[in-house]
Amino acid sequence: MFNKQTHNDPPEVVTSLHDLMEYEYLVQSHQLLPDHPVYSILAGRHASKLRGRGLDFEEVRQYVAGDDIRNIDWRVTARVGKTHSKVFTEEKERPFFLILDQGSSMFFGSQRFVKSVTAAHAAALSAFYTIKRGDRFGGIIYNEDGFDYIVPKRSKKLVQHFLQCVVNRNETLPSRTTIRPGTSLLNDMLRRAQSLVTHDYVVAVISDFSSIDDETRKHLRSISYHNDVMLVHIEDKLDDALPDGRLVLSDGRRQIAWQNTRHNWGQKYTIAYRNWKTEFVNEFRRYRIPVLFFNTTDTVEDQVMRGMGRLFKNK
Repeated sequence: MFNKQTHNDPPEVVTSLHDLMEYEYLVQSHQLLPDHPVYSILAGRHASKLRGRGLDFEEVRQYVAGDDIRNIDWRVTARVGKTHSKVFTEEKERPFFLILDQGSSMFFGSQRFVKSVTAAHAAALSAFYTIKRGDRFGGIIYNEDGFDYIVPKRSKKLVQHFLQCVVNRNETLPSRTTIRPGTSLLNDMLRRAQSLVTHDYVVAVISDFSSIDDETRKHLRSISYHNDVMLVHIEDKLDDALPDGRLVLSDGRRQIAWQNTRHNWGQKYTIAYRNWKTEFVNEFRRYRIPVLFFNTTDTVEDQVMRGMGRLFKNK
């Protein structure tokens, strides 16, 4: 058994190894549609550039000399009057490489969880799904103090070590007094990832993407040329709309007085964020990089199940 929280912060604010290891039970107990990889909810109707491991059915076509007679589709053959064969594609291994943001901008939440904890939960779920499917898992956890690199392996012990690194960095966040932009940090991690992943990886980045630039986009496009890349955006209700009344907003260095009704600031704020989200999704869709949004109100497992349900309903 793993020890529960020993610090004074609630689990919605600071996570623990015990909390993260519980995702192994959720995956193994078939509570989260375990026959489907967590990243399958990101692909929608668009076929991935990569496949899983084994043999994957691709199509039925007319029989040609040399086809394995064991693959003849007798139903189609009887229906059309001509011999047809099933075609299978050999699937490839899909190691999962996760880049997890545990920087100071992620220590924010107005609802149930702070972003850093939701991100940690998403990482744990991804890790146990990957191991359950027999693929390798590893990646990078980073914040302003540095980063941890875990070599992808098929190992529960490795996953536990990865999650302990997540906890170690997560526990430092309450002591932060300032929020520093994470753009250069993310770019540094993406640059490292380019030298660590080769091809046929699933590369996921979990962050709030509060500040990305052209270099970030360049790295993501470059990684996506030979790998499947996905972005998992962690958002809070206050990202979309600020509460009414007089507020004082601060980034830890400067502050401003804010009131939604003044000059329609509240409405403009909401419109600006929603436009940014739409542009963010559409921009990366052009490069076949899907974006998934997780909120800080609901548990990650509930959000994944809802996402799975929408996917299968649309198929």
